[in-house]
Amino acid sequence: MLLDGQLGPEILEKDPILAKLAERIYGEDFLETMGLSRGESKRALSETLSEDLEDDMMIEIIPTLDMDLEPFDPPTLPDSTIEKSSHKSLLLAGSGILLISILNLLGLLSFLGSSCSGGGCPANGNNKINWASIGNLDTGWGWSPTLLEGVIGIPDIILLIASVIILGLWYFKR
Repeated sequence: MLLDGQLGPEILEKDPILAKLAERIYGEDFLETMGLSRGESKRALSETLSEDLEDDMMIEIIPTLDMDLEPFDPPTLPDSTIEKSSHKSLLLAGSGILLISILNLLGLLSFLGSSCSGGGCPANGNNKINWASIGNLDTGWGWSPTLLEGVIGIPDIILLIASVIILGLWYFKR
């Protein structure tokens, strides 16, 4: 009834909360056109609220409990041995990836291609593992020319950057 605009002055006179809502929804002029003054609705609203103060559910009074609590120790930090082992693993991972990347760029991992057959194998001068085709080490697709011949691939660059990032994390976490 409030939102569809079918309010009569008798309803608003009886219910000051409804009158205040109507004033908020429709504006101050609405009460004046209904024949009510703002002062009457405010007085009626304050009287209604003061009468309902005991039944107001918005105010919650929490009773105090008389309990004796024993003092407790503050929480402690977890053991730092886990952090130390993660620091070591960062150092080992970063160093290992960097070492393997450099060895591969120089063609020193060509011994892994001893079972390679066809063109493009380490026997033909392609001594660097092609990281994008690492599953094809037994064919020429798994091998490419080394850095000494001026060839470096995107996977090689990604491995070098990843190893530097991991070593940087280790350095700044220690």
